[in-house]
Amino acid sequence: MRSSPARRLARATWIALWLALAGVLCVWAWPQQIERGCWLAEWPFEQGCSDYSSGKLETTTPTQQIAHLERNIGDGRAYLWLTTNLAGQSDDLATPLLPWLQKLAPHDDQALTLQASASLRNKDYASAAKALTLLVERGEANAREPLVALMLEPTTQDFVRAQLTPQSRWLDPVLNSLSAQVPVDALQAFVSEGWKLGVLRPNTVLGQIERLKRDGYWLDAYSLWVALLGQVHDGLYNPGFDRRASLRGFDWTWPQQRAGKVGVQVAQVSAAPRPGNMLQVEMTGRAALPQALVSQPVVLLGTRYRLTGRYMSDRLRSREGLVWALRCASGDERFAQTEVLEETQKEWRNFELDFEMPAECEGAARLQLEATAAWEARAGIAGVMYFDDFELRPRAAEAPQ
Repeated sequence: MRSSPARRLARATWIALWLALAGVLCVWAWPQQIERGCWLAEWPFEQGCSDYSSGKLETTTPTQQIAHLERNIGDGRAYLWLTTNLAGQSDDLATPLLPWLQKLAPHDDQALTLQASASLRNKDYASAAKALTLLVERGEANAREPLVALMLEPTTQDFVRAQLTPQSRWLDPVLNSLSAQVPVDALQAFVSEGWKLGVLRPNTVLGQIERLKRDGYWLDAYSLWVALLGQVHDGLYNPGFDRRASLRGFDWTWPQQRAGKVGVQVAQVSAAPRPGNMLQVEMTGRAALPQALVSQPVVLLGTRYRLTGRYMSDRLRSREGLVWALRCASGDERFAQTEVLEETQKEWRNFELDFEMPAECEGAARLQLEATAAWEARAGIAGVMYFDDFELRPRAAEAPQ
C-alpha cells in the first residue's frame, strides 16, 4: 500500500525540523565545545585555541581570560587564573579582584595563597596570619615559612597567637618543620600556650625541649619540661628508675651505639625481690666507652647539695673504676665526682657526694656515669653495674642554722 502525498510531506517536514534543530544545536554547541577543550588544554589541534582562554598561565593572557569571563560570568576557576596572572605580573588590578575571588572560590587553596600574599604586601598581618594558618591546616607546606617569619617577629607575633584556639591544627606541623637555624627560644610562648590548649603532641614538646637544651636555654627548657609533666619534684627525675626512661628532656638518657660495636648496654630491669626497677649498665669490653654511660640534666638554683644512691657490681674488670660526675650543662670539666665505684661481688653499697654548684653553671648541670680515667674508657671496661634509690636534695634542708 503506497503512502499518500500528504503523509510523505508530513514525514519530510518532521525530518527537516529535526535536522534544523540539530544544525542549530551544532552551530551553538561547537564553539562551546572548542572553548571548553581549549580551556582544559584538551583540544587536539593547536589551531583555533589562540582566541580562547586556557588553564595554562604560560599560554594565556589576562585579555583572553577577561574575554572568557564576559562569556562565562561566574566561572570561579577562570576568575582565579585571571587574578593569579595579574598578581604574577605585579598588576595593581589583582588587589580589588581578591574579595570577589573569595566569594567565587572560598575553599580554593590557591585563592587563599593569593590572599595571604596580598595581605603580607599590604602589611595586613591579621589577615595574613589567618590565611596562612588555614593553609597550613590544609597541608600547604609552602605556607609554613612565611608563617614562621610572622611568629619570630615580635611586632607580628600577637597576630599569629590570636589564631591559636583549642581547635587549631597548624601549630604542631609548623613546630615539627622548623629548620635547625630557627631560634626556638623566640617561639617559647607559642609552645607553652599550644600545650595548655591541648593542640600539641607530647613528642612535639619534647622536641622543642631538646632544641632549647641544644641552644643553651636550659631554664626555658626546664620550664617547658615542668609544663609538660604538670608537676616535677626538685632534684632528680625518676630517681628510682621505676618509670621507663624517655631518653629525652630531663629524664635519664644513654647513648644508642651501633650493633657490632657496642661498648655498653643500658637497660631498666626488675629489682626483684624488691618492688620496682633498677638501672643495669653492662659493659662488654669490646669497644670504647662513651664519655657519659648514663646521664641526666638537672636544674639546681641553690648552692649546696647532696647526692646519695646505691650501687652493686658483678665481675667488674677495671683498674680505676667508675664515678658519678657533675659537669656544667654547657661545660666539659668535672666540678664534682663521687668516690670510685668498684667491684662489690653482687653486694649493694651506698655512695654519697656533697657538692656546691659553681656560678658559671648558671643553675644547670649534667649528672653522668663515667669511667674514672679517660684512657680506660678508650680501652674498654667489662662487667655489670646496677644502680637504684638515688636522691638529690639541698644540704641546707638537713641542718638547722
